[in-house]
Amino acid sequence: MTLLLALKLSHLLLFVYWLGADLGTFYAARFVANEKLAPDARATAAKIMLGIDLTPRVCMPLTLATGVHLAWLIGALPVAGLWVAVSWLVCLNWLAMVLVLHHGGAAAWAVRLAAFDFRFRVLLVALLLAWTVSALAGEGPVTAPWLSVKIACYALTIVCGLMIRVHLRPFGPAFGALMRGGATAEVNAAIAGSIARCVPFVWAIWGLLVVCAAAGLRVLA
Repeated sequence: MTLLLALKLSHLLLFVYWLGADLGTFYAARFVANEKLAPDARATAAKIMLGIDLTPRVCMPLTLATGVHLAWLIGALPVAGLWVAVSWLVCLNWLAMVLVLHHGGAAAWAVRLAAFDFRFRVLLVALLLAWTVSALAGEGPVTAPWLSVKIACYALTIVCGLMIRVHLRPFGPAFGALMRGGATAEVNAAIAGSIARCVPFVWAIWGLLVVCAAAGLRVLA
């Protein structure tokens, strides 16, 4: 298998697992918010939800790394090879941060790392959108319109993920209260409301991923 074919296959599989796992996470969240279920059942659903949610979190940085490398190989991103190596280095460190945070729990260092991760993603979005704007203005290395679309849509998926993180902030304390003292009207409302506010951003991610895939058909042709 050539490097080009391996990258095409990897990029495609990352899309499949990202979108598929996102659907699974969304479905499991309905059981977490279901106040008719016992707290233990909701706790099991939450474990399933968080476990499945790791997949799109892993796919996100790897999608960027493989996408940059693939675009470079086919000549759609005419930059020095050093920048491809830098993109892999950044994305692999991002992936490591995702995995560490997944297992870090509520430790003080994990809270600080999560804050750093949030700022890192904001910076990455700014860079990617600036890259897209420069491409639309006819400047910079990106000249293929389909690649500009993919970069912009990918950046917006990160924005949606950040908004989901913001809206899920009440979820942790409310779910902890559910586990400690059982369900109350206030706890149920906080959990359900937190999840409900995330729904538009989840739908947006699905739509953006489909647009990315459609634009990427140019690569797989």
